[in-house]
Amino acid sequence: MIIKSKSIEKFVNYSGRKLNAPQQAVIMGASAVLFQPYINRKNKRLDEDTRDMAVARSIGKCIVGNCSDFLARIVAIFSVAKLSNYITKSDKNNEDIVTVLTPKSKLDIFAPNMKDGFAPRHKNELVKDIKSYRFAMGALLATGFAVFLKTTIELPLTKKLTDYFYKREKMKKEIHDKTDRNK
Repeated sequence: MIIKSKSIEKFVNYSGRKLNAPQQAVIMGASAVLFQPYINRKNKRLDEDTRDMAVARSIGKCIVGNCSDFLARIVAIFSVAKLSNYITKSDKNNEDIVTVLTPKSKLDIFAPNMKDGFAPRHKNELVKDIKSYRFAMGALLATGFAVFLKTTIELPLTKKLTDYFYKREKMKKEIHDKTDRNK
């Protein structure tokens, strides 16, 4: 994508650096809840009943999908952070240079195990790298977790919410029609 506006480029760069996966899920979810039902409501190529169903389905999908996506990302990143503790050994001559990185315990399954292929680096650089590693591993775990959630929980819950919002939309229409007839 080619971005010509400097302000949009700054925003994209800022959001890529500063927003983590759960924050991105909230932003996408909020924009979807705001815009998708409105777009479906204004689709004049559909009859009124189909439009009502499309609005109800988009509301149900947005609520359930975005909540489960947000929770999957939070749980995955939290799990990776809790299960990726490590021990470092520093250079005898320079305490700021880390020479060995190993998992703290057998429970730390997400800690990078770099006994042999670890290149010595500064502690500050290592902390940044570990933080990036945890977010990337958390995103990978969240993807697998999201696939599980979508097939087991999201689909039935979306159906229930769609039915609820569809009935509510129909009731609103009936009340509106009755008040129009009384005038």
